[in-house]
Order: sequence, then C-alpha cells, then structure tokens
Amino acid sequence: MKILFFQPAAGFLMRGTTYPVCRGIMTTATYMKSKGFDVRVHDRCIDFSSPKKTIEEFAPDIVTVFIPPTVSTSEGVEISRLARQFGAIVVWAEVIAFALAEQAVENGVADFVINGEAEVKLELLVRELNGDGRFESIPGLTYLENGLARTTANANLTDLNTLPMIDWELIDVEKCFRGFPYCKKMLYMYTSRGCPFRCGFCYNATFYCSVHRKRPIEFVLGEIKALVRDHGLDGVNFSDELLLLSDEEIEKIASFRCQNGLNFYWGGEVRADIYRPESLRRMYDAGCRWLLVGIETGSPETRKKINKPMELIVIRRFVDACSEAGIATFGSFIIGIPGEKPEDVAQTAQFALSLDLDAFLFNFFAAIPKTALCDELVARGLVDISGLFGSSTGTRVLQCLTGNYSEVPNVELKVVKAYFDWLTFTRKKNGSSEKHAFAKKAVDTLRHFAEGGLKATIANVYNAGKVFVSVVYYSHSHKKIRDRYGLYNVNKKAGGRRAEH
Repeated sequence: MKILFFQPAAGFLMRGTTYPVCRGIMTTATYMKSKGFDVRVHDRCIDFSSPKKTIEEFAPDIVTVFIPPTVSTSEGVEISRLARQFGAIVVWAEVIAFALAEQAVENGVADFVINGEAEVKLELLVRELNGDGRFESIPGLTYLENGLARTTANANLTDLNTLPMIDWELIDVEKCFRGFPYCKKMLYMYTSRGCPFRCGFCYNATFYCSVHRKRPIEFVLGEIKALVRDHGLDGVNFSDELLLLSDEEIEKIASFRCQNGLNFYWGGEVRADIYRPESLRRMYDAGCRWLLVGIETGSPETRKKINKPMELIVIRRFVDACSEAGIATFGSFIIGIPGEKPEDVAQTAQFALSLDLDAFLFNFFAAIPKTALCDELVARGLVDISGLFGSSTGTRVLQCLTGNYSEVPNVELKVVKAYFDWLTFTRKKNGSSEKHAFAKKAVDTLRHFAEGGLKATIANVYNAGKVFVSVVYYSHSHKKIRDRYGLYNVNKKAGGRRAEH
C-alpha cells in the first residue's frame, strides 16, 4: 500500500523565519516505512512543486495531511479535495486537524482524522481498511458513522522507545535549515512528547492527555551526529512541548559533543520552575545557548485564569540564572486573554521590561478549539468553531488580531505587541545573547522569501513590508497609549528596570 504524506505550505512569516519541521509527519512516515509500506513525503513548506503532480506520479492509496499550527488549513483542504478526486483515502493528523476533526469529516474533506500522535494509530487504521473496518477499536479516531462524526476516546499508543530514528532522507533536509542565534544551520528535533501541566490556552491536555514521555536520548544524539556529519548541522531547537532534561541527560549531551568533536548549539521551550541554577550551568557547558520560557502574563489574576499560578519571583530568578549561566532567554507572552483588562496588560508589559530577557515574543490570544479557554468561549456563545474551519494558519492568528475576547481595545493590544516586536528586532543586549541577533535573523529570512518562484517572492516581500510598516507605526505612534502602559521611548535601551514583584 502506498501512503503519501503532505504538509501544507506555511505562512510567509513562519516559512521565512524558523520553519519548525513537523515532527509528526517525519516520525509517522519513518514508522510506516519501517513497517514495509511505500511512503513519500511532500512538505510544501520547502517543496513548491505541484501537489497534483505528486499525487499523479505516486498514485497513493492513502493521502495523509498533517496540519500543525504553523501551516495553511485552507491549502490542506485543497490538497485533500484533490486527493479524493484521484480516489485516495484522506486522513488528517496533527494539532489543527485534531482541533477541527468533526468539521473535517462532516464537510467531506477528510475520511478520517487521527487525534493525538499518529504513528501506531495510522498503522491500525490501515490494517482495518484492509480488514474488518472496526474503526471504533482505534483510540483517538474521528470518522463518519451514519452521517455523523464519531470520535473514539483518545490515548497515547506509541512507545517512544520503539520508534526508529527519523529517516531524514525522506525530505530535502538542507532546505529545512534556518539561521538562528549562534548557528547558521538550525533544525527542529525532539527529545520528548507532551507536558504534565494543563494551561488553559494549550491543546496538550487533550492532544497528549497531559502525559510527558521521554524519547531515548541516545536516539536523539544518533540523529544529530548523522546530520552534523552528512549535512553540516550546527544548531538544534528541541520542539518538545516541555524540554525536561535530567542532569544525567545533560551530561550525556556534554560528553557526546566532547567525544565526537561536535560544536553544535541547542535550546528549547521550558518552564521557569524546572531547572536549578547549577543545572543551567551544566546545560551551558553541554552547548545550550537559548531557552524559550513561557511567561505568558505578568498579571497574577490572569495567571489564575490560564491555570498557570507560578509566582512572578520564580520567573525573575530563572531569567537571572540563565543570564548568569550565559544562556539567552526568549520570553513568550500572551495578551488579549479572555476577560483581561488594561491593567492586566500593563502589568504584563511592565513585568516584561523588568526582566533581563534577550527577546520579547508577544502573541495575541488565539481561541484554539479543544482547549479549556476556547471551550469556555464556545459555551458563552462568543466563538463558533465552524467559522474557524478552512481559515489560513494558526500562526497568522497569533500574529494578527483576528478575535479579541478581552476588555482591552484592539489598538492598545497592537501598540503593546508592536512595541516589544521592535525592541526585540533592535535588541543590543550584552552578555548571554549575540549582538543584533534578531536583526541578523531578519536578513537571513530574506533569502527564504525568494524561494518558490518570482510570484511567491513578490508576495513574500510585499507581506513582509506590510508587517514591518505596521510594527514601526504602532511601536512609534499612539504616545498616549504607550504612556498608559509605561512604554516610553522605544529607541532607548530596554531591560534593566528592576521593578519589584
């Protein structure tokens, strides 16, 4: 049986900046290949050839479309309809597919949607398609039954200890590399899945059942060694929901780099209450140079709403410990959270400015289906899930204010976000981060805008120009709004204002 794996195109911001390889598509394609199936991967983020041509040439029995938050849902719909015209069975997978599972099968776009991790579930589905068709026996599967969507209870089936190492030869890995602080050829990989916490804005509780599971660190290091040897990899951004390394694993990474003479750098997403200062120093010695910390908000009241009641002093101590260890910190924030008031956003802005961060990553709140906060908005009649089906990309929703469920006017949210975008772009912090790291990153991004032909290049440059003008306008104008949130001259050096919390 032939299985064709598609990832739709990403929005221009994501494709040109970081482009996180969808680990789900790579692990699942590798797994199905190891089980003897004939597989092919067409990642539209790096391969701009026609999906129709690929389907015609490969003649798949099954087309599996992976739709993470970074890619185009609308293109996923187009690919699925094209595949059905050629008689293929269509399966959707990944986070956004899971979020819109019922709509996908009821609209006739997908025959099946896999909820949660896909490897074992896809194998079981293929076996049932060739057998008795007992789909109700497969956990985490959505399909039509008597004209209505039916979803079986989700469960984690994949034993990460038995998954083969990712076969990176399934794609043109050279096209996946991106420039990043400290490295020129960075790639997204992973050491674990899931997160034991239940933040109200996150899909983890339902997608991964709030369970954190480790992948053997030896597998990760084996993949890194091969990629360094064969492709010159010099950076790894671990795309774990929560990068949770033990001291033993940190030491293994350090020994691995030393014994093999590998000088790659790495980082990932963490919580501020996970690592002790001594662990951070070990991580630096093992090659860790950046960490993304999910701060979200500086408002104690909002922290309770999103089910992340961490004390702000814990965050401050963590950021300071990272700086002392030489590790750059990228602080992630969310504004426009349901029920948030101007004073809550002001607390977030002031807390952000008081931290010794290397980058401020501000996003607008997005109502992601099957998360606690979105369920609450649906119950209140403020969100219609069906209206989200076929929209552009999840990344665009985070970057563009498409829905405001807070008590803060749109223009004020835009000013706050743009202010911190500009600070990050012009950052000149000494110490843990490279000077002008994000300005250099912007220059590196330009070469990726030229991918995909002249028409795509013109569109990418045009869209990038619009974003840049918007950031400059909102960050430098609306002085009254900036004053209201304590955002003074944007061209002055940020940080160092050690407000007490």
